[in-house]
Amino acid sequence: MPIEEVTKLLETSSKGLTKEEVLRRREIYGPNKIEEVKKLSAPRLFLRQFQNALNYILALAAAISIIGDHIIDAIVIIIIIFINATLGFVQEYRSEKALEALKQFAAPKTTVIRDNRERKVNTEDLVPGDIVVLTTGDIVPADMRLLTLARLRAEQAILTGEPGSEEKLTGELPEDTPLVDRRNMAYSGTTITGGRGSGIVVAIGMNTEMGKIAQEISEAGEEKTPLQKRITNLAVYLAILAVILATGLGLLAFLKGIAIYDALMFALAASISAIPEGLIAVITLVLVVGVRTMAKRNAIIRKLQAVETLGSATVICTDKTGTLTKNEMMARALYLNGEIIEITGEGYAPVGDFRKDGAVINPKEHPHLQLFLRAMALCNDAHLVSEDGRHSIFGDPTEGALVVAAAKGGIDKEKEEKETPRVDEIPFESERACMATVHQLTDQERYIYVKGAPERMVQLCNEIYINGEFVELTDELRNQVLEAGHELAATGYRVLGGAYRVVEDSKYRLVPDECGEDLVFLGLVGIVDPPRKEVIEAVAKCKSAGIRVVMITGDHRETARAIAEEVGIITKKELILEGRELDKISDEQFEKIVESVRVFARTEPRHKLRIVKALKARGQIVAMTGDGVNDAPALKEADVGIAMSITGTQITKETSDMVLTDDNFASIVAAVEEGRTTFDNLRKVVTYLLTTNIAEMMVLFSALVLGFPLPFLPLQILWINLVTDGICDKTLAVEPRDRDVLKEPPRPPKERIVTRGVVYLLIFLATIMAIGTLFVYHFSIQSLGPWVFIYGYKEPRSMTFFTIIFFQLFNALNARSREYSVFKIGFFSNKYLIIGLVISFVLNISIGYIPFFQDLFQIMPLPLHGWFVVFLVSSSALILEEIRKAVAPKLFSR
Repeated sequence: MPIEEVTKLLETSSKGLTKEEVLRRREIYGPNKIEEVKKLSAPRLFLRQFQNALNYILALAAAISIIGDHIIDAIVIIIIIFINATLGFVQEYRSEKALEALKQFAAPKTTVIRDNRERKVNTEDLVPGDIVVLTTGDIVPADMRLLTLARLRAEQAILTGEPGSEEKLTGELPEDTPLVDRRNMAYSGTTITGGRGSGIVVAIGMNTEMGKIAQEISEAGEEKTPLQKRITNLAVYLAILAVILATGLGLLAFLKGIAIYDALMFALAASISAIPEGLIAVITLVLVVGVRTMAKRNAIIRKLQAVETLGSATVICTDKTGTLTKNEMMARALYLNGEIIEITGEGYAPVGDFRKDGAVINPKEHPHLQLFLRAMALCNDAHLVSEDGRHSIFGDPTEGALVVAAAKGGIDKEKEEKETPRVDEIPFESERACMATVHQLTDQERYIYVKGAPERMVQLCNEIYINGEFVELTDELRNQVLEAGHELAATGYRVLGGAYRVVEDSKYRLVPDECGEDLVFLGLVGIVDPPRKEVIEAVAKCKSAGIRVVMITGDHRETARAIAEEVGIITKKELILEGRELDKISDEQFEKIVESVRVFARTEPRHKLRIVKALKARGQIVAMTGDGVNDAPALKEADVGIAMSITGTQITKETSDMVLTDDNFASIVAAVEEGRTTFDNLRKVVTYLLTTNIAEMMVLFSALVLGFPLPFLPLQILWINLVTDGICDKTLAVEPRDRDVLKEPPRPPKERIVTRGVVYLLIFLATIMAIGTLFVYHFSIQSLGPWVFIYGYKEPRSMTFFTIIFFQLFNALNARSREYSVFKIGFFSNKYLIIGLVISFVLNISIGYIPFFQDLFQIMPLPLHGWFVVFLVSSSALILEEIRKAVAPKLFSR
């Protein structure tokens, strides 16, 4: 829209609004601020922890204990419920700072023109139609259409995701211009890096682009992660099983003529045996261990569930700049004399070779090369800074790349500037597409150095420097230069041309807004943000792991393709979709093709969010990386949001599930590996715990059917489940990997923790434990003979109690791997498990000899032959499972 129409539409002028009009509009549009979302209070969050199936069943067990006059049992169960709730509360308690972080980008005071006078006002008081004055260093307070400007530049990376400042203009642009290219607009939260200007406020508060992002963040629901869904499903199944078993055993006991009290005890024992009381606590521990391991590999986890979810990821959506690439612009190729010269080196270090046809050349022996590098270094405002052996660039990254290239060729910019000081210049502006500087060579001569877009450079030149001679720049040679530039651009380079001229006029100055004329064309330079070395291997690992890598960038199609091909994301023939093409198709159409697109170019914030939603709609588990404010909604919508620590904004970090300390894509792959290992260990722990629970239920049911008295007391079961299992299960949380998890495909999103293979393994091991425990119980009763009616069942229950305890100690060794023998993976490779087994052994032996525990658990110390029977029978679980692993190692694998 022409600026005159904008002024008319908003009923304003260069004199600004009147005080009365501002008050009227403030009533209509409200304050210029981002609205906050009400958070869940800490007490409500704590109370919500009690709302799960496991706690409901434990509460039922506590009620039965009270009815049966087992007050101690009830107290212990209630304590367990509160411990579980506290652990859940600590795990979930995190403040939602995302919207608060957005507020840091709002300047507290703004200069406006009102009543034809400049004045400072609170940023909150801005209204549409206000005329805002912008100067270097200002944070733009609202979205505005630019009215006047003088070399105004703005840094918009927090919004667009693309680094570097952009020069602004005031003219109109096509209606479908992507946000990243709307150079006649200044957006709220971005920073003015140079120049001066003014603009008309067109949107405030939640209607700004920043406000829209805040709205999307608040609307993106806190969807349950795959792990939360799996745990919820498992808890529901266990709860249903506990209710059915407790009810069934209680009724069966009553029908068999057992007294109501004893029938209730059977029901109580059954309900407790069906619930792995330490499950929630140990799941948290497994995830915490995963967090610590990931932190060592440069991935900081903010939300525990993200540890496992990342291991389930089927798609990783990543930005290009700084994640796949180094975020260090480098001059990699020169076009001189019709030939390509390659430049090697890493980063901003002024160390590297110049190669022609693969052979190293000495740049100092090539005058043409020296002249071109000198022109690129002097027509330049950037500086190379070296401190303590580290090199960095002060100034524009693209210009910095030229300074570094010159330094590699032996051109010292500071020395050259002293010998040939700059006396005039025309700064770069997009309308001119060039920059020019004038340098004093001698008392009689001055040099003009010019750089800019190749198309513009060949227009300004009438000669070309070839093989040490000045040749007329014919149309044929112009076309050759432009063709070379297109070829470089097609391989992902940003291409600039260089030219110069010697004028014999000691007072020569450039014509304002012109870069000179009758220049001599010197050559082209190709600049690129190179990919990180480790990224290529990381992408390859993703492919072998069955993970699709999708690159989403604001860069042009050619640049995006070049980088994506170089790191192995796509091949030459694969489709690349641009943001404006994405706008032309419906959500339904997009969902059909989204899985076939691996590179999205020229994207805006809304495109990133739409891509994530489409992938999730196709059943994918999506991990999304980002650093700018524009990425925040997509990060929150993704199953795992990954923020960058070095370049990331605070809002992105607060919205994310994980933060990369090195901003490196390879660290994501390392985190995926740790995530998969964490889930494996989680499955090992759950398998280990459920084996005990199923074995206990089998023993109870079999004892009732066979007419045996109750083999376990409820408090004994609690000890087994919480203490014996509770020590060993936590040591399994740190179990090392037993295979290369990145050579396996991702787990299906709907796959449960307890798969069919795990169920078969549980039945196999639990059956061994149940048969062994019942054998020992029956053997002990038979050994007592008629004396059992005099002395009771204290000794047989003690035998049963210790048998199933030691079954679990041996079973902890089984749980380390479903396929490999404990001796193959290393008996002592998990030192924490060995320590846990020793502690558990000592504790369980001790309670049989301490009077307090004898009375509490109604047990007695076993005779020597009793301990022999317990060890002999319980070791069968390890022996039989080792035989199974040797004969059919993959029998119970997925």
